[in-house]
Amino acid sequence: MNKRLMVLILIALSIGVTWYIESARKEVSADVRERAAAEVMARLELPAQPVWWDKGHRLGIGVIPDGSNRDAEARDACSIMLQHGITPAEVEVFDVLQIQNDDDWVQIGAARCE
Repeated sequence: MNKRLMVLILIALSIGVTWYIESARKEVSADVRERAAAEVMARLELPAQPVWWDKGHRLGIGVIPDGSNRDAEARDACSIMLQHGITPAEVEVFDVLQIQNDDDWVQIGAARCE
């Protein structure tokens, strides 16, 4: 089999698998997202309201940077999301000052909630 044809088949298969996985993911209701976001705000004392993407399975939170990696905050937010039945999910932590000043989304932490 031709190498070019093999590469095209692999690309088509990866697109198909990705589409299947994403289409099977059930959307998290707005009510559950609001309750989880409120708890994240209260427990983590964040300077800005969390931003949701991707059917409610990905949460972006902004923190004031202190020069360290902020994976711990992402893991804390993950535990809250898991308590609300949001799984699988992801949390991304961003430098809120960079967002406010330059509209630049600098990621300084992350976690997968499984």
